[in-house]
Amino acid sequence: MILWIYYYIIRLVKFGGTMTINNKTKFPPLFSNNLPTHKGYFVNPVELKQVDRSVPSPVHRYQSGDACTVLFLSKRGMSRSPLAREVLREKISQSPFFGKYRVSSRGVTKAYDQCPIDGNLRTFADKIGYVLQGYSRFSTLPDTAQANLIIPLDHESDDFTKVHRNSIRGIVKPFGVFLPAGSSPYLEDPYNRDEDLEPEEIYNEILCSIRLGCSKILQAIPSMI
Repeated sequence: MILWIYYYIIRLVKFGGTMTINNKTKFPPLFSNNLPTHKGYFVNPVELKQVDRSVPSPVHRYQSGDACTVLFLSKRGMSRSPLAREVLREKISQSPFFGKYRVSSRGVTKAYDQCPIDGNLRTFADKIGYVLQGYSRFSTLPDTAQANLIIPLDHESDDFTKVHRNSIRGIVKPFGVFLPAGSSPYLEDPYNRDEDLEPEEIYNEILCSIRLGCSKILQAIPSMI
């Protein structure tokens, strides 16, 4: 009997059975201490490509980072300046200057900040292919400081540029400069029209002046900014 017990203990030690050392159970290792060398065991690490920040994002692929800014100003920013913005944007998109200039519009009266665009004008603009969305925005000092060309459309916005001339780094050209000689220096205020005039009549007059002036602006932009 003693021989059988001795023989059983020898086999456990020889073939990796469990043993007790100082009342602690020790099991044979599940994995070898040597890592497998077969090349199929490992996957090559993924190479991380560094993003090239010099390449513009696809969202801005039509507008370079150093695009010049044209800013239209009007009293409220609810009718004339948004319409002028869309007309000039259309002309730029059809010219060799596409992507080189950005166009924005602002109002110069704080009380009209975040007011809806004139509903009558929006309806009129829709009929001729211009989409006027959003709300009016009051012109802040950063707006005027960052603009390369500021175009006041009425005497209120022209006065605004004179009051804040110290914050303006670009060029200020009243809209009348781009109209034929003898024309009114400013666009009419659609809210101050005669009672016998329909809204579309005054809008048509304003649109004709804006289209004519924007054609001249597009020709003059390269020499000004």
